[in-house]
Amino acid sequence: MKANIIVKNLKNNGAAQAILKKVSVIPGLSEINIDTERSKISFNYQSDEAVFSLLKTLKNLGYPYIATRRSMAARLNNELLT
Repeated sequence: MKANIIVKNLKNNGAAQAILKKVSVIPGLSEINIDTERSKISFNYQSDEAVFSLLKTLKNLGYPYIATRRSMAARLNNELLT
């Protein structure tokens, strides 16, 4: 499945490369693309666990996601907090 999330603090290509290095090793994620101008990360995922790992990794790196009303990240938000 394909998904997009918006993150905070994504300002340059150096940040994008740091994120890509950390999240590219998460099992179940593929085709990860980072758009620094829109602060958007696009990816394919195989399971909700892969998305949970991605969101936790981003938060730990200092790039938390911005939950929009209809975003996939917003639906999973409660799972991350438990």
